[in-house]
Amino acid sequence: MGHKHEGDRAKPVPEPKHPTHGGLGDPGPQDGGGPAGEAEGRSTPRAGNTAELERLTQEAAQAKDQYLRMLADVENTRKRLQREKEEFARFAAETVVRALLPILDSLDQALVAVDRKSDADAVVKGVHLIHRQLHGVLEKEGVRRIPTVGEPFDPHRHEAVAQVEADGMADDTIVEEVQAGYTMSGKMIRPAIVKVAKAKEERSGLGVEGSGQMPRTPNPEPRTESD
Repeated sequence: MGHKHEGDRAKPVPEPKHPTHGGLGDPGPQDGGGPAGEAEGRSTPRAGNTAELERLTQEAAQAKDQYLRMLADVENTRKRLQREKEEFARFAAETVVRALLPILDSLDQALVAVDRKSDADAVVKGVHLIHRQLHGVLEKEGVRRIPTVGEPFDPHRHEAVAQVEADGMADDTIVEEVQAGYTMSGKMIRPAIVKVAKAKEERSGLGVEGSGQMPRTPNPEPRTESD
C-alpha cells in the first residue's frame, strides 16, 4: 500500500453551534419559543381574569338578592303598620261610640217625656243628667274644659272677642264666657271665646260718661233767716 500524503488527510467536520437566546435561528424548547410556548404563556393570565370575573358576578348577584329581600321586608312592615293603625283607629272610635250609646238612650227618654208633656221638673233633671253623662265620657277620653271666668286671659287657651269695663276686676281678666273651650290630653282642641275686663277710662272734662255734658253740681241748701 502506498503512503498517503498529509494533504490527503480528512478534515474534521465542525460541530453545529446552537443559537443562544435572542440570536438568529429557530428558538429552542428551553427559551419558551415557538407557538406552543407562546400559547401556554398567554393561557394562564386569561384563566385568572375569568375566575375573578365569575367571583365578582356571583357577589353582585348575592348583593342584589339581599337588597331585594330587604326592600320586600320594608314594604311588608309599612303595610302592616298602616293596617294596625287603621284597626286601632276603628277600635278607638268604637269605644267612644259604645260610651255614647247610654247618653243617646237618656236623650231619647227625655224627648219622649217632652212629647207626653210630662212634669217639667223631671224633664229638666233628665237634661242635666244627660249633660253630666256626656261630660263623664269626655273626661274618660282626656277631654277637659278650659277655665274662663275670673282667670287671667291666656292667648294660648282663650280668644277674646270684646273688652268690657268691670269694677273690681284687673285688666285682661275674663269676665264672661261666650263659648267653652276644651283640651284633650293637655293639647288644646278648641280655644274658649271670652270677654275680658279693661280699666275704666278717665272722663275728666268730658262730661257725664263722655257725652260732652258737664256733670251736675248739687243744689245749694236753702238759706234760713238766721243765716
